[in-house]
Amino acid sequence: MGGTTTGRLAAVLAVALCMLSACSARRAAPAPLPPLPPAALEKITAVRVRVPRRGQLPGLVGRVQRHRIAPKETLLDVARNAGLGFNEVQDANRGVDEWIPPAGTEVVVPTQWIVPRSGYRGVVINIPEMRLYFFPVRTTPGELAAVRTWAVGIGTDDTRSPVGSFRITAKDKHPTWYVPDSIYRAMDPPKRRVVPAGPDNPLGDYRIRLSKGLYSIHGTDVPWSVGRLTTHGCIRLYPEDIGELFRLVHPGTVGELVYEPIKFGESDGHIYVEVHDDLYHRVRDLQREAVRQARQLRLTNRIDTDRLRQAVREKRGVPVNVTRRLGRRDGSATQVAEP
Repeated sequence: MGGTTTGRLAAVLAVALCMLSACSARRAAPAPLPPLPPAALEKITAVRVRVPRRGQLPGLVGRVQRHRIAPKETLLDVARNAGLGFNEVQDANRGVDEWIPPAGTEVVVPTQWIVPRSGYRGVVINIPEMRLYFFPVRTTPGELAAVRTWAVGIGTDDTRSPVGSFRITAKDKHPTWYVPDSIYRAMDPPKRRVVPAGPDNPLGDYRIRLSKGLYSIHGTDVPWSVGRLTTHGCIRLYPEDIGELFRLVHPGTVGELVYEPIKFGESDGHIYVEVHDDLYHRVRDLQREAVRQARQLRLTNRIDTDRLRQAVREKRGVPVNVTRRLGRRDGSATQVAEP
């Protein structure tokens, strides 16, 4: 009797221990956590620029980001969320379908730039880059200046945006658009001579008039056109960006429209090049032009010509390190670090 009772107790204890062990095992293996949402893109529009002294190259501003495509996300969504033009995201990710990129694809978000060569004052627009930089109206070489930058849309190949210096002559909030004859003749029906302020006005909510004919900087009712050749020569910004520029500029503010598909810069002793498409076919041979500029800037002995030519071929629109590899005493070469 006692032995039987003892056996039964041992069996009950064994079952209890097994149950406890199973429970512990279940607790030790929790259900997998849901995947983390993709990191939010940073919209970089405020940067610090060291104004180059005579003979110096401009530096790099901003930083490159990487982003994993979410389900149903397009490259246009990535561009808009990062404050980039469609051209910038497309060029940096050649081969990726802009409309249906596979979810999970990692893309480059090119929020890093070399400032174009200019007077480094007021509004500077680099046409091939489709990007605007706003400097303080007065700058001193060597100073660290607070600069704003935004993506823009420009004129088509048939109605090109102009090049040259200008001044801002006037600003209009909620402008009415009086359609010029040249545009009216090319408009699709129904044609209108006057387009009042409102959501269908191609000028958007703000217009900044320039001292170059009828050209202006303005908003848009078609945000997807930023980063494209879509205007009759005017410069257009995203609706969320034009209001900021509108508040910063005033009649008399100076500016420049420049044409620089090739930009050289320097950072931490490394030479970089940023290459864009020659949108208006103003450069006969980009390869030769890049080498010519390198020679003019006295960079020939500091750069790797093969890396420069590759950057020109790819035209990815991001700063590429083209610094010459350093040779060792034993004759072998060392790879230049990519900062």
